[in-house]
Amino acid sequence: MQKIERSRTMLKRIVMVAVVAMVLAYLFSDTLMMIYFSNQQTSVGYVLNAMILVLFLFGMFRTVAILNSYRQEEEAFSQFQSNKEFGLNHLLDGVSPTSIIANRVQVMHEMCAKKASIPHQAIASALLAEESTRTTTLRFLHNILILCGVLGTIISLSIALLGAGDMLGDVSGGGMGLVIHGMSTALSTTMSAILCYLVLAYFLAAIQSIQTRFLGRIEDATSTFLLPVYQFKEESVSQHTADVLAQAQQLLMTINEKISLLNFSEMQDGLQQERMHANQLHQQAMAQMQLHHDASMAQAQQEHEAFKAQLAELTAIMKAGFRL
Repeated sequence: MQKIERSRTMLKRIVMVAVVAMVLAYLFSDTLMMIYFSNQQTSVGYVLNAMILVLFLFGMFRTVAILNSYRQEEEAFSQFQSNKEFGLNHLLDGVSPTSIIANRVQVMHEMCAKKASIPHQAIASALLAEESTRTTTLRFLHNILILCGVLGTIISLSIALLGAGDMLGDVSGGGMGLVIHGMSTALSTTMSAILCYLVLAYFLAAIQSIQTRFLGRIEDATSTFLLPVYQFKEESVSQHTADVLAQAQQLLMTINEKISLLNFSEMQDGLQQERMHANQLHQQAMAQMQLHHDASMAQAQQEHEAFKAQLAELTAIMKAGFRL
């Protein structure tokens, strides 16, 4: 199964952006020093740029926290997807109990135990509303950054106007320095705000994309896997009962067929045994008849020999009589 790695990819991109920013800052250090630190007659530029930088860094830290949170959620969801093939009793093996998918399975299980209908749309809407609050602070910082740039521009131009007024009233040249300072501060604050705004806007859009994609996967798993397992409806129960009865009827027919085949086999075995028994009886009868026949022939032979002896004796007597 292909794992979801969008959050991990965005975390790597943040590291890449930080490295690229440091390399560029090193390469263009002279230019940046001139823009941010030269001609600074007041601390307004430092304060405004520091405020923009602090807001940006806070937004990036919040971005990293959200992305890391979704990385853990995606890993838990991937583990859940892998556990599906091991049965319902192993769905949450290795899954964080505080993850979104674990909470969704727990809610489904509790509502199924109560034999209540599961309002999927309401659960999905509640999850979407809860997840939307994660980026509230980030959206606020994203919107306020550009306003900080505008504020810095306005303040810097005001300083430049004050310098222009002083320049008109004083020929010492101090007003010209304020004008240059104001224009330089306006450039630095505007540039800082725009760059921070663009970077934060990119990662905010990435977070929203990851959030939408992840929640879509959660709802898809709920619709295609969890609801068919945990949904309790009278129609579903009736259908399930009908399916069970059909399976039981099919099983009963199979058992009857096996019993019929078994009875037929037993009948064949019985007939075979009876045939063998009849053959044995026939052989015994033939043997007895042969013995009886042999005995009868022997007795007839004996009677014939006795008759011949008697006939010979009678012949001898008759011969003796004729002699007389």
